[in-house]
Amino acid sequence: MKKLIAIAVLGLAAVTSWGQGTVDFRNGGVTFKTATANRYIYFGAVGAGAGAPVPGSADANRVVGTSYVAGLWYVNGADQGGQIAGARQVGRTFAFRAATTAEANKGTWVVAAGASPTFTFTDLAIGQSATLQVRVWDSAKFTTFEAAVAGGEFGASAPFNYIVPAAGSAADAYYMDNLRAFAVIPEPSTIALGILGAASLLFLRRRK
Repeated sequence: MKKLIAIAVLGLAAVTSWGQGTVDFRNGGVTFKTATANRYIYFGAVGAGAGAPVPGSADANRVVGTSYVAGLWYVNGADQGGQIAGARQVGRTFAFRAATTAEANKGTWVVAAGASPTFTFTDLAIGQSATLQVRVWDSAKFTTFEAAVAGGEFGASAPFNYIVPAAGSAADAYYMDNLRAFAVIPEPSTIALGILGAASLLFLRRRK
């Protein structure tokens, strides 16, 4: 009897595992269904080439620097943007690429060696929906996204919908097709320097 119960429990665990939803956490290096959408991450503001097909945007202000990291948060159900403040993280964070990376790769994070971009939701099954949000911050300055928000240096995508594909679906069904480009808020010091510079110019003009 105990043996039968053990087999039943193992079988239930396997079915539960098979039914768990997954998502591919990448914003570049793959071909999305909506291939012309911009999913780059920027410094300060989304660049002038935001509507251009990607990869290949010529914008110079895309995020690079291996201390910057991106993570994925979610809320169960579609169109739950109003609840995104209470979202939970799924998977791990990935760092962005070095400044020397190829032009087409700037503004994208890279999957660490030996890691997988496939994240598994513990409470989303096949066919269920979720509202996702990508969050970015400088891990050299802040150990968590919450700390980055408190420090005023962070970036977060507009919430977007995702439906867990059926088992055996094509690879692109698991990509975050609805993700769109967004910017990381500039460093407060940068803003302060800009204000100081403008004030200095105004002072010099008045003296003249």
